[in-house]
Amino acid sequence: MNIRRWSQLLAVAVLLVIGYLVLRPPAVQVELGLVERRPYFEAIEAQGRTRARNPYLVAAPISGRLLRIQLFTGDRVASGDLLATIAPTPQDQRTVAYAQASLAAAEARLTVAEASLQETVSAFERVNRELQRREELFERQLASAEETELYRQLAAAEDARVRSARASVAAAQADIDSARAFLLGANPEQTSEEEVLIEVKAPVSGTLYAILEPHERVIQAGTPLLEISNQDSLEVIVDVLTQDAVKVEVGDTVYLSGWGGDHRINAIVRRIEPEAFTKVSALGVEEQRVNILIDLINAPSNLGAEYRVDAAIVTWQGQDVLTIPTSAVFQRSDGWNTFVLRGDRVELRSLLVGARGRDFTRVMGGVSAGEQVVLYPSDLVENGGKVRY
Repeated sequence: MNIRRWSQLLAVAVLLVIGYLVLRPPAVQVELGLVERRPYFEAIEAQGRTRARNPYLVAAPISGRLLRIQLFTGDRVASGDLLATIAPTPQDQRTVAYAQASLAAAEARLTVAEASLQETVSAFERVNRELQRREELFERQLASAEETELYRQLAAAEDARVRSARASVAAAQADIDSARAFLLGANPEQTSEEEVLIEVKAPVSGTLYAILEPHERVIQAGTPLLEISNQDSLEVIVDVLTQDAVKVEVGDTVYLSGWGGDHRINAIVRRIEPEAFTKVSALGVEEQRVNILIDLINAPSNLGAEYRVDAAIVTWQGQDVLTIPTSAVFQRSDGWNTFVLRGDRVELRSLLVGARGRDFTRVMGGVSAGEQVVLYPSDLVENGGKVRY
């Protein structure tokens, strides 16, 4: 073969190389994430709101003329502080007899509440003793961490029952005070409503959440006047689908975010209401949902009632779980997939995934720890395609 022939072949080869370099698809710019092992939890996520726990709705103990309330929403009050003043109307014998019967019933409720308080205090002390014994066994490695944590949760639940029983005693005592105040207007020697003023006092210390009757006017007995918190204690209420509620148990850990602060609030499930209700979603679909009540553990001082929060109710958690960024996972007809980086090219990989969270997804097959995957893959990314990052 002569030199001219070789020159022609070389020119054709150069043209082919130049054509390939010009016409080949360019490398796609991608963002990468890492498959790694990390602490991970599966959770039911829902929006909820804070509210006053066991709030007191203070009502008028008698009928009469309510004088203008001198307090404002947000004011703090102590137990026994004056909330409102009522000038009572004259009472007839039938009303007096009714008030006396109400007083006897209130005294009976106080007896029942005190007995319940004694029972809950006894149960709380018993659980605390058992918790102390379990913690000693745990320190000597004779008890598991799960068992010790269970008794800690039981102690917290019993403490909540004690607080609830004490609130019931305070409420019963307030009912007695209200009944006695009602009888103060029954003195037959006082014929004018101006001759006596009935004072309505705060049953507990806390903050005024609402003043329902701010103006002076004639009211009937039982008219709601104010709403006052119970020692400013807050709880969170969230509603979840019934399909999710069956996975939740009392004592489950809850993480609260989205309340406006820069840290996460720890909480615990206190109660799952037994009855569901129907709620229409934003798409117009009727859903069966259940209310879940949550106790705050480290509530910040600037968190108030009726604040919106995002709740994550933990149903499972592990300390060494293989995870993949959720943004790297996508679904096709054959199931879940991801693109794994191989040199300067990507490989389409099928995945076996577990729970999918907002940031990370639990993966049980298809990738290994340390592999890099493509985040938010576009339609330009394809199996075997070249990428740059």
